[in-house]
Amino acid sequence: MISTRTRGWLIVIGALLLLTGCASASGSRMPDSSILRAPIVVGVLSDLPGFSVGSLNPAGFDIDLMNAIGTELNTPVTSKPFTFADRERMLKSDNVMLAIAAYSITPERNRAGIDFAGPYMVAPMALLIRADDTSITNKDSLKGKSVCVVAGTTGEEMNIPGANMTTKDSTTQQCVDSLRMHNTDAVLTDSLILYGYTNANPGQYKVVLPGAFGELQYIGIGMLGQHHAECLKLDDLIKDYLRTQWRHDFEAEFPAAVKAYPGSDTSGGDFESQFKPKDSDMEMSCKL
Repeated sequence: MISTRTRGWLIVIGALLLLTGCASASGSRMPDSSILRAPIVVGVLSDLPGFSVGSLNPAGFDIDLMNAIGTELNTPVTSKPFTFADRERMLKSDNVMLAIAAYSITPERNRAGIDFAGPYMVAPMALLIRADDTSITNKDSLKGKSVCVVAGTTGEEMNIPGANMTTKDSTTQQCVDSLRMHNTDAVLTDSLILYGYTNANPGQYKVVLPGAFGELQYIGIGMLGQHHAECLKLDDLIKDYLRTQWRHDFEAEFPAAVKAYPGSDTSGGDFESQFKPKDSDMEMSCKL
C-alpha cells in the first residue's frame, strides 16, 4: 500500500517528467529557426568569375558581401557550393540559410516561398559570343543561331524569336565551354556574369546586346520566407555595404564591366550608375 505522502511525491515527479518530455519534444520539433545563427551557412556558386569562383576558398563579389555581413553581425559565416538549379532546393531543405549566388528577385520565386534581401546588384541580360564573331549585331541576326541558357535561371524562361534555345546546361561554365567549342553561338544570361567570363578569358569572348532581352535583373540574397525581421536586418546591412564598400569591391571583381562603362558617355554613365541599386529598389525585398 502506497502512503498518501509517497503518492503525492510520485504525482509531482511524474508531472515534472512530463513537462521535461514536452519541452524536449517541442525542442526536437522546433529547433532554432533563425537564419542568422552561427555559423551562417551561405550557398554560393563555384564557377562564376566576378561573383564567386572556387569550392574550398571561393573569391568574388558574392564572397566579399558574405564576409561583410559576417563582420557586421560579428557572426561566423561559411560557404557551401551549389549550382543555379540547387538554390531553391538547398534553401528549402535547410542545407543553407542564405543564397548569395547571382540570385535574381522575381515574383515567381516569391510565390515559391523564397524571399530576398536587397538587391545588391542590378544588371541587364546580354549575350556572350566569341570575340571574332561579327554576325550577331541585333535581335534579328539571332535567327537560326543556337543560344545556350542555364537551367534554373531567368534566362531559361526567355524565348528569342527564330533562335534555337534548346541548349540548357547546368552551369554557365558549361555554356561557355559549348561556345568555345563552337557547339553553340551565344550564351544568354545577366550581363555581369558575362563580363566576369570576358575578364577571366581575355580576348576570347565579348558581351553584346545588353538590355535587348528580358527585364533588368535585380540580384539579392535569397532565403526562405517567414523570416521577415532577419530579412529587414540584412536589408540594412546591404544598404550600408552599398554606401561604404560596394564600389571598391565592384572595381576589384568586375574590371571588364568597369572598362565597358567608364563614364565618358554621359548618356550611359559609369559602371556605378549601371549596376548599383538605388534606395528605391529595396522596395522589392522582404515580401514574405
